[in-house]
Amino acid sequence: MRKVLFTLALLLPAAALAQDAAQRQADAARAIEQTVEEETVLAEGEGRSEVFGYCTACHNTALIRRSRFSRPQWDGLMDWMTERHGMNPLEGEFRDTIVDYLARHYGPAQAPARGRNPFLN
Repeated sequence: MRKVLFTLALLLPAAALAQDAAQRQADAARAIEQTVEEETVLAEGEGRSEVFGYCTACHNTALIRRSRFSRPQWDGLMDWMTERHGMNPLEGEFRDTIVDYLARHYGPAQAPARGRNPFLN
């Protein structure tokens, strides 16, 4: 009887660890599924599909959505990503479409006019 109890005492923690590992693996799989993005997380407009398709090959849209660059900054960023990170160069009309979209929808935030309370109509 002691051997049985001793064996159970050794096996129960191992079973709990295996169950915990399986739960962590399932949680990680769910987290990956939740990070799959759709194009609709980006602002609607001409160039959204191009930006989503081209840019999300390397990073998620959060990087785009939190950036607030001017058009020259977005344009320069394309060169920087090509030079430093090996991105395929963007050229011509395709580049203009992407940079125009980014500058229009993710440009510098507009400050409210001075002396005007932005919380009142």
